[in-house]
Amino acid sequence: MLAGQLHTLGGASQFIAACHPLQRNAATRHGGSRNTCIPERIGRLPQAVPGCAEHERTIWTGPRRRARFMVMTEGHLSAIAKAPTGQTVIVTGAAGFIGSHTCEALLRRGDNVVAIDSFTPHYDPARKHANLASVQATADAIRHEAGPSAPKYAFLEADCCRADDLDRAFQIGATFSAGTPVRRMIHLAGRAGVRAPASEAPNYVAMNVVATTEVLEACRRHGFGDRADAGSPVDQGGTGQGVPIVGHLAMASSSSVYGGGPPGWKGPFHEDMPADRPLSVYAATKRATEVIAHAYTRVSNLRVTCLRFFTVVGPRARPDLTPSMFGSAIWAGRPITQFGDGSMARDYTFVGDTVTGILASLDRFERANAGIVEHGEDYEVINLGNDRPITLSQYISTLSGLLDRTPVINQIPVPPSEPHSTWADLTKARRLLAYAPATPFEEALASFVDWYRATILEPTGA
Repeated sequence: MLAGQLHTLGGASQFIAACHPLQRNAATRHGGSRNTCIPERIGRLPQAVPGCAEHERTIWTGPRRRARFMVMTEGHLSAIAKAPTGQTVIVTGAAGFIGSHTCEALLRRGDNVVAIDSFTPHYDPARKHANLASVQATADAIRHEAGPSAPKYAFLEADCCRADDLDRAFQIGATFSAGTPVRRMIHLAGRAGVRAPASEAPNYVAMNVVATTEVLEACRRHGFGDRADAGSPVDQGGTGQGVPIVGHLAMASSSSVYGGGPPGWKGPFHEDMPADRPLSVYAATKRATEVIAHAYTRVSNLRVTCLRFFTVVGPRARPDLTPSMFGSAIWAGRPITQFGDGSMARDYTFVGDTVTGILASLDRFERANAGIVEHGEDYEVINLGNDRPITLSQYISTLSGLLDRTPVINQIPVPPSEPHSTWADLTKARRLLAYAPATPFEEALASFVDWYRATILEPTGA
């Protein structure tokens, strides 16, 4: 069973434990029906939940301090500053690598955030809890500095495959703005990994395709397709100053949908290229989510932006990504596995630049109305990369240099799931988002190494 958590900032905080059985309508361990644990107001820093044996335990641990490794500089934040402050945004996958940084950026620019995550164990959930601790520290610091005017923050442990969990997130969001419906959502939850075997396909379909469909359906159910209220005001932090806002979902896709590109292709990947020959189950599910999202824009009047991420790097990178895997092996003197002769290339993108693109996409309709960017369609697919492919040999050399270690390389054939290179054409991102990645690969990787050494390789404690 999973304990559903709600921790809020702004006014009285609370914690809600909601027992989640494995099947719908099944009884929970404490004998009640699903979602029956009673909310308990237990102060700003909850430690345990009475009334249910499953939940009578410590539920919040970790450092309560400002994050040491901030990836969103003032330059990043100024690039995504906008007029409608005080809106509420639901973020799925909020405990992940990109999701946690996205939550912090939203809070720092003044948005209320409802963060949700299910802590699926495809890597150590402790890493996700640490990410959330950093988000909480950011929210605490902002609240300390801004007082009652600070943006509100809540975390809810929830499953995107469950409609009632998503409805709960929307209900929480509405309380942040005196009942005004939530009209913004960023969907980053999902199962990643291009090297998964075919036997994992059902899990990838459930966590990517089914979950995204439920998110789209939740957006439809909660009025994202209603154009009649497109000009209704959203109260900006209780000031009475309203601004027009329309429903919009920004969701994560992947550069893996391009596969290897057309035969003989040497240039960057652009959004109009065919994306119907995926090389992995993961890529197939991400492309499927794009297609389903397009259908929802036609049949349910939704506005959706699909963002194709290109190899994101930076602090909090997942342990199954090459910076973490190679970094720990190089540090310990273990061999690393190199695919092919080292000529493979990836368009490594700093997580701060990726988050800047995510937030710019969230606001693209308002930014277009303000003349900042060009108008796009209700449905758009947009690359978020760095426009600078880095070879595997260069990547390994840079990483080992930053760690001051000599790598031991074990070369193997390139797996069929791996394209030879990825390279983002950013023409559309510049036109519709004013997206301009500003962090060189070397700085991005150095930022990761600084964080990795301090928190994983040579931790000094909280």
